[in-house]
Amino acid sequence: MKFNKIYILLLTILGLISCDNFFEYTVYDAEVKEEHKHTTSKNLDQLKNIKVNGTDFKFAFLTDGHYYYDNLKTVVDHINKNDEIQFVIFGGDITEQALLKEYEIFYDIMHHLKKPYLTVIGNHDYNSNGNLIYSRMFGDYNYTFQFNNNKFILFDDIVWESKKTPDFDWLSSELNNTNAFNEVFVIAHIPPNGDQFTNEMSATYKNIMTNNNVPLSIHGHTHTYNYEKGDVSYLTIPSLKELAYGIVTVKNKSFNVELIEL
Repeated sequence: MKFNKIYILLLTILGLISCDNFFEYTVYDAEVKEEHKHTTSKNLDQLKNIKVNGTDFKFAFLTDGHYYYDNLKTVVDHINKNDEIQFVIFGGDITEQALLKEYEIFYDIMHHLKKPYLTVIGNHDYNSNGNLIYSRMFGDYNYTFQFNNNKFILFDDIVWESKKTPDFDWLSSELNNTNAFNEVFVIAHIPPNGDQFTNEMSATYKNIMTNNNVPLSIHGHTHTYNYEKGDVSYLTIPSLKELAYGIVTVKNKSFNVELIEL
């Protein structure tokens, strides 16, 4: 019995010695490096410098990276070769366990992207101190931006892990007076038919989309591809496990959706 205790103690000590920067992986670490902070703001500044001739442009949507880092690198390299893509939106679940190290790996890979990128927070990103890390590294959970006379609304609709109801009032207010824009796109991690939405939440979200004539709502979370066309179209893109991402081609008062599978 005494021998077993000593053996377990030795294994524990050896395990700790063999782990480089062991405490870097603790769930409590939320000390984001200074150069990693305010990433959303920095990318929005880059986006302002992009000029498009005419109304047409493309943006890419990828989502649910989790721990598929090699696949993320592959997709980033593929997007870099497409000069028609002006910017990228990442649809949440940047991480698997919301560890700081996971956020840092994501940041380092996306740093090789030659285009601006924006993010929404996913349910996995809320775990532990993940939402605090996200806010320090990226910024607000809910925000908007404009590009080439189109409005993009990025919305935090996480319910279970956030332990709160999505701010539908904020979403509605951002959709007021959007008639001047060519198109309005809403991006949120969980689709309205997703597992975290109650029937009431789903109806509220869809009514907001319909009442404000939103043409396209874009999501991740389900890890599957689904494109439901209608007065309001709903697009869900698979996770990076599938080595897939979406390209949306925006035209004057219209758009096209393409699934890219590598």
